[in-house]
Amino acid sequence: MYTKTEILSIAKKQLALDYNCKLSDFEKQENTITENKLQEGRRIYESDGCILKIITIGGKAIICADEKIRPWTEEKLLKRDASWLFDYDKLRAIDNKLREFGHEIDQMPHFYLPNPVTCEVKPITTIKWFEREEISQFQDDSRFDEAFVFSDNYPDVLAVAAFEGDNIIGMAGASEDSKTLYQIGINVMPEYKAKGIGTNLVTLLKQELLNRGKVPFYGTAVSHIISKNTAINAGFFPAWAEVYSRKLKD
Repeated sequence: MYTKTEILSIAKKQLALDYNCKLSDFEKQENTITENKLQEGRRIYESDGCILKIITIGGKAIICADEKIRPWTEEKLLKRDASWLFDYDKLRAIDNKLREFGHEIDQMPHFYLPNPVTCEVKPITTIKWFEREEISQFQDDSRFDEAFVFSDNYPDVLAVAAFEGDNIIGMAGASEDSKTLYQIGINVMPEYKAKGIGTNLVTLLKQELLNRGKVPFYGTAVSHIISKNTAINAGFFPAWAEVYSRKLKD
C-alpha cells in the first residue's frame, strides 16, 4: 500500500509530463511558466494542445502557455498568489485575454487523491466486478455516462456495480488516464441516491486500484458539492485544481 507521500509523488510525476515542467517546480515557493509543449506520456484529453492551461497545487501554480500569450502571463500571473488565482476576477482577466486570440476558458475541474490511512470498507449491497473486456457491453447505456468514457486515449479498465436483485442501481468505473493515474467516475440511479451507494462503490474501486498498484484520482466541478462530498467520504483529499482553454465556439 502506498503512503500519502508516495501517492503525491506519483501524481506530481504525471503532472510534470502534463505541464511540461520539472518535479522541482512543484517544490518552489513561486509560480512557474512553462513552454506549451506536448510531452510523451502526458494525459491526453480534449483540451490537449490548448494555448493556456494552469494547475494550482501546494500553494503554487504551473502555467503552461503558448508563446503568443506567454508575455501576458509573465506580467499578470507569475507573481500572483496561486491560492487565489482562480478567484472570479482573475479568471475574468484570463478569459478576456484569451478572447483576444479567439479562445476562452473551458473548464475548471478540481481533483482529489486517495488518503491511504483509512479503514477497509466492505460492500453495502450485492456487487459485481467488471474487467476491461467486459465493460463494452455498457457503451450505449446512458445510465453510466459518468462511470465510463469509452475513449481510446483513456480506456475504461475496471468497474464495480451495485445490484438490487437483477437490477444495477449504481456503477463506478475507472479509466486509464495514464500508466499510473486512473480516474474514477460514478453513477447512481436517481431513486437510490443519498443512500451511501455512490460513496461505497467509489471506495471499493479506490481500494481495488490501490491493491493493483495504481493511483486512483477523482475529478469534479467546483459547484458539484454532492460529488465533492462523495470523494471526501470515500477517503479522498483535495489535491489540485486546473483551468484550461479552448477555441471560441461559433
